[in-house]
Amino acid sequence: MRLMHWNPRERAAGLVSVTTDGWRGEIVTPLIPRDPTSPLRSALLNERAERLGELRILDFRVYDTVRVEENGPGDSYRIIDRFKIAIGVERPA
Repeated sequence: MRLMHWNPRERAAGLVSVTTDGWRGEIVTPLIPRDPTSPLRSALLNERAERLGELRILDFRVYDTVRVEENGPGDSYRIIDRFKIAIGVERPA
């Protein structure tokens, strides 16, 4: 059996999800380890920051951020950022 070495950055890019209908949506950053020295934690938070930056460029604004604690052996949490189009910006139909 071959051991797979994963790159935390690549794994984070695959875990962080963005859903939108064009006017509003959410970014879900799951499985964030509580251990501040974890490379995955750092990669996930960096990926989240990049996605939030992309939304700002596209005139979306975050209006709600929720931290959901996950209990169990993983000892992690997730962050859900809800966003919507900035007021006064028109989107094509």
